[in-house]
Amino acid sequence: MATPSPETPTIEQMLTLEPAGDDRYLARLPGFGGVTLGCATLAAARTTELSLHSLHVYFLRAVPRTEPALLRVSRVRDGRRFAHRRVEVCEGERVCCELVASFAAPAEGAELEEPERGDAPPEPESLPSEEEVARGDAWQAGMSGPIGRGLTEWRYIGGTPWHAAPSSRYQGWARPRVPLPKGRALHVAALAFLADMHSHMPIARRLGGPFEPFGYTSLDQLLWVHRDEPWDDWRLVTTLCDVAHGGRGFTRRTVRARDGRLLASMAQEQLLPAPAGAKE
Repeated sequence: MATPSPETPTIEQMLTLEPAGDDRYLARLPGFGGVTLGCATLAAARTTELSLHSLHVYFLRAVPRTEPALLRVSRVRDGRRFAHRRVEVCEGERVCCELVASFAAPAEGAELEEPERGDAPPEPESLPSEEEVARGDAWQAGMSGPIGRGLTEWRYIGGTPWHAAPSSRYQGWARPRVPLPKGRALHVAALAFLADMHSHMPIARRLGGPFEPFGYTSLDQLLWVHRDEPWDDWRLVTTLCDVAHGGRGFTRRTVRARDGRLLASMAQEQLLPAPAGAKE
């Protein structure tokens, strides 16, 4: 497993909450939507023993970067099978992000899964590392900055998503660069982080850029967790953009286990950067 540089934080360190009262937490957020989503998910998950099965988050305004944000958890419902939580990420009294999460108890029921079409993906160990691809293409691995460089390790299938392409779809294997410690809440928070990471790339591929995330603004995001499993191995991440219109782009993502089982599904809408030459 690749080792991050000493100055680069791990996923566990980025998704750190400081208790600030009953169902209240403080978190330092760098402005990256995946960290905000991960911390809000962690705050909700810490208040119940049930497993996350879905969440919906609205990004309302920029989160504070110089001071810790306050995360307020509301216990909306606690039932025998389901629990619901609302999390507000605040700067003072201003709500910057709102998340609603639903948790479920284990249950027996119908089982089915539509099989994946096409050839099986290559194993991650057979693919070049991000650093090896970067040297060959003369670009910097983890171009999205320190968050991208240190937290996750990627093995892309069929080339990286950092180039313009006729198809928005791209695939890659991902795992934490530093193994996550045991803990249900942290692992589902890390999954929420992964659901957002590089999610703007299919739009950038079709539009031909920009490839850095700073031109894109997350508006809202949904995550469904089909199987509650720890993130202790490579995950196959498939991402595509179905449509962009009216200055907004819609992307979808699936996360699968090494054996092909579907673990989670994501959908997101993003505010797109203005085309080159457009008037403000």
